[in-house]
Amino acid sequence: MSSLSLLSYDEWTYKLDQGYVMASAAEVHGLIAGLLSAGVDPEPQQLMPVLHDFLNDGQALPVDVKQHVVSLIENSAKQLAQNDFSFSMLLPSDDDSLPERLDAMVEWTQAFLVGFAVQQTDLSLVSDDVREALDQLTEVTRIDIHTTDDGSSEENEEAYYLVLEHIRIMVLACYTEVGQKFGVKPVSNKTLH
Repeated sequence: MSSLSLLSYDEWTYKLDQGYVMASAAEVHGLIAGLLSAGVDPEPQQLMPVLHDFLNDGQALPVDVKQHVVSLIENSAKQLAQNDFSFSMLLPSDDDSLPERLDAMVEWTQAFLVGFAVQQTDLSLVSDDVREALDQLTEVTRIDIHTTDDGSSEENEEAYYLVLEHIRIMVLACYTEVGQKFGVKPVSNKTLH
């Protein structure tokens, strides 16, 4: 995989650590997805100032990290726009422990909600369905990853994947209704002769 955007979660973690960026890979991707889903143009010049503020205390990202973030923005925008449920979240692999994956899932969801709220400050402008999706995503952020569950590890894994799929559907609903509606550029009415 030569594309910069296709780094694994562990590779992203390494890049962010090397660049002294205090955010996790899940937070980086969640914030980007939230901004795009709220209608922010996927142009890096539009997104970088917000990413700097929220991910790096207002400081510019190191050049190497910035290149990967730009590629992640482009890849995320393409996946969201495809409307074929190909959108995937940047999270730890299935080989990582369930608590680690749950923690990253919660971080991703929190960052998504922050990114969405940066652009869409008036939720009266969005449909009841989008408000419901945002409420459900907020519920995900309240998952206590340290609670011991009586369920089997198989049941816990299944529940994790069900929640992940639910998050994806809620994100796509937000993007489809809000991101595309508010992010659409007006079409030029000039005719070519």
